[in-house]
Amino acid sequence: MKKTTVKLIAAVVVLSALGSPAQAQFNLNESWTQNPYYGSRGTFFADVTGDGKADAIVVNDDKITVRRSNGSSFTPNESWTQNPYYGSRGTFFADVDGDGKADAIVVNDDKVTVRRSNGSSFTPNESWTQNPYYGSRGTFFADVTGDGRADAIVVNDDKVTVRRSNGSRFTPNESWTQNPYYGSRGTFFANVIGDRKADAIVVNDDKIIGRRSNGSRFTANESLTQNPYYGSRGTFFADVTGDGRADAIVVNDDKVTVRRAF
Repeated sequence: MKKTTVKLIAAVVVLSALGSPAQAQFNLNESWTQNPYYGSRGTFFADVTGDGKADAIVVNDDKITVRRSNGSSFTPNESWTQNPYYGSRGTFFADVDGDGKADAIVVNDDKVTVRRSNGSSFTPNESWTQNPYYGSRGTFFADVTGDGRADAIVVNDDKVTVRRSNGSRFTPNESWTQNPYYGSRGTFFANVIGDRKADAIVVNDDKIIGRRSNGSRFTANESLTQNPYYGSRGTFFADVTGDGRADAIVVNDDKVTVRRAF
């Protein structure tokens, strides 16, 4: 009996040392600001400083303000523009030049412009298209080619089109699907397979479907769930486990649930 007990204890010690898989959970509330912080033209979270932590960004009628994340709170306001910067068709924050810092992107009726982040402000306007580029079903910015730069993606009634970022502009249109691809509950672009390229994801009433990026197009449909999965308060895709694959997150009235990518 003593020998058996010793063996069992030893096994427990070995397992404890090896560790068990981390659980995906959200911890208790933390106040990261002590006062209101949101924008009349939008509130965003992206790493504009390049330190690996998403910062809080608010877009107002007069300017863009940033509160840096220090890992436990958002620090005091910093003015990152001295004048208005928002788009009639949308305002976005993504790293389009591949330097690790999210840039400010505005989509207007005539073109797409970018203000690069230098780590403490957004620099002057650059025209990244010479003509309109937005989708009737949505406009997105994500790295679908895997080169570290966010590309411009538009979803229209007929197909999905991509303009690659070359670091200083968005290149000509490429058709990445030959047919319509959008979801009744939302269309998203995130890397669910862990290869550094953002995939196309549609959320429908019955299930979630993905099309992998192969670097030059989105491949055939794959069912990512066999049943409905969407939230009454929102559906999202982000890597909450740290394994390099975007997980599915739904926000409902009662709680937030996650389905891990595998």
